[in-house]
Amino acid sequence: MTKIDVKDRKILSELDMDARMPITKLAKKVGLSRQVVEYRIKRMQKENIIHGTKGIFDSVVAGFNWYRVVLRLLHVTKEEKEDFLTFLKTHKNTLWLGEVGGNWDLVVNFVCKDHFAFNKIFEEIVSLYGRYIHDSEVLIYVDVHDYERSYILKKKELTIKKGERKEFFHQMIFNPLIKIDKLSQKLIGTLAQNSLPSNLEVGKKLNVTGNTITNRIKQMQKEKLLLGFRLFINPSVLGYQSHMLLLETTRLDLGVEKKLNAYLKSIPQVIFVVKHIGKWRIGIEIETKNQQEFQDIFVDLRGKFSEIITNFESFPIFKDYAINYFPEGVLNKKIKK
Repeated sequence: MTKIDVKDRKILSELDMDARMPITKLAKKVGLSRQVVEYRIKRMQKENIIHGTKGIFDSVVAGFNWYRVVLRLLHVTKEEKEDFLTFLKTHKNTLWLGEVGGNWDLVVNFVCKDHFAFNKIFEEIVSLYGRYIHDSEVLIYVDVHDYERSYILKKKELTIKKGERKEFFHQMIFNPLIKIDKLSQKLIGTLAQNSLPSNLEVGKKLNVTGNTITNRIKQMQKEKLLLGFRLFINPSVLGYQSHMLLLETTRLDLGVEKKLNAYLKSIPQVIFVVKHIGKWRIGIEIETKNQQEFQDIFVDLRGKFSEIITNFESFPIFKDYAINYFPEGVLNKKIKK
């Protein structure tokens, strides 16, 4: 098993919600030389501890919707499943694809212009792979809280109680004033896949100056189109397993929802909280050391909010196959002529 020490954890913790932090600044924060920090990052990339760095975009701001499809497969061979996985992970509208356990097999998120575009994708899936699909559920995203992994460093867990936990909040409110020209399209496509290169390096690639890239990024952040840059890691290397918890609720008014979100934010192991339209009103991704820790968190959650939780479903997330917050299929549709 890959070993990481406290210094590695400090690097991962600092980059978790600020993946484009300059090396000199990072080195100062973790108390190491620039050369040592660069070496450790490259080593963690090589050892698959770090999967990559990606821009966190709220593409709904630019006029698109997010959809989640949960799938249960039946009578599918290994080869047939691999073919289905390849179709989903290479689909031009896929935001995220994960392989899961429990009562389900796959969860895939799509970004689409509207319900009609999503329905076309869903019908294509049924047409091509319907014989393998035993059951499915569709959920529409309302908003997302994307929290830092406070558990990477134990001392960060202490700051959560003070409300200091960092997050990217996807408000998912359409802004008709946002215009994406060809340069912004290329920049978004680059940062969505790999945000590690500096503005100067990105500028050279796109034949503009580094200052131009800096200004474009600042503008997208001002518009809430770009929320920031996140480090994607393999939690199993830290000794953690990912779980998804889906909650069916009743009487979820704004007051109760605010209390629920504040409570979930106070739990270091909670990484994502999603509000849906559909059967499962709330989706929570939790990373814990073992099944018992997950069970303890769930029991406490259920006890505190028993008046609104009417049903639930949970399952482990085994593997992420794809992630792109602004997939090619919608990015190419948003160009200002």
